[in-house]
Amino acid sequence: MIERKEDAVSPVVGVMLMLVVTIIIAAIVSGFAGGLAGGTEKAPQAAIDVKIEYGDAGMGSMEWVMSFEHLGGDPILTKDLALINYWTNSTGYTYREEQKFSSELVDTWPADETPIYGSDYVMMTRVPYLNDLSKGWASEPQMHFGNFTWMSGDTMSTGTTAGTVALLGIDDGSGGFSDSDFGEGSVVDVKILHVPSNGFIFDKEVVAL
Repeated sequence: MIERKEDAVSPVVGVMLMLVVTIIIAAIVSGFAGGLAGGTEKAPQAAIDVKIEYGDAGMGSMEWVMSFEHLGGDPILTKDLALINYWTNSTGYTYREEQKFSSELVDTWPADETPIYGSDYVMMTRVPYLNDLSKGWASEPQMHFGNFTWMSGDTMSTGTTAGTVALLGIDDGSGGFSDSDFGEGSVVDVKILHVPSNGFIFDKEVVAL
């Protein structure tokens, strides 16, 4: 009987092969993870103050106005933002409204609220608009939310009750509140999302005054 001998693979060679495979896999995973990290945009940093107040909005009209003041920090492209508001009424029902650069324009001075100017006075804008007359009227495209860069010192505003109810998602169709529960003391959870980075640059509860 002829005995055949088969040479075994050296244990050292086996270990080296395993090491090479491990290094290759680690390099692939590292490169993939690095690519993901490199493609993630960082959220801008800014100090922001949000208010919801009832008072004289000008032209002899008392209005609920929601304002967003940029107190300092990075300039922010409003086309990159989504404003998300939550408000819960006395029955426990929660309204949620999200505002983007693609949201519809609204008339912040509907005819029934503007006896001074009559039914021909229309102020179509996307709220909150840039509240700076030195740069234009609220009805001009460059002032619409989504069309401007929000800079330190700038204030965005809903302008009137009609603009506020539109931003909160409680519009009765004529510029008034569809829910009579809203008023002084109401708490709105306001979130400002930076869409490219999926990070919130503002997330606080705001009490209506």
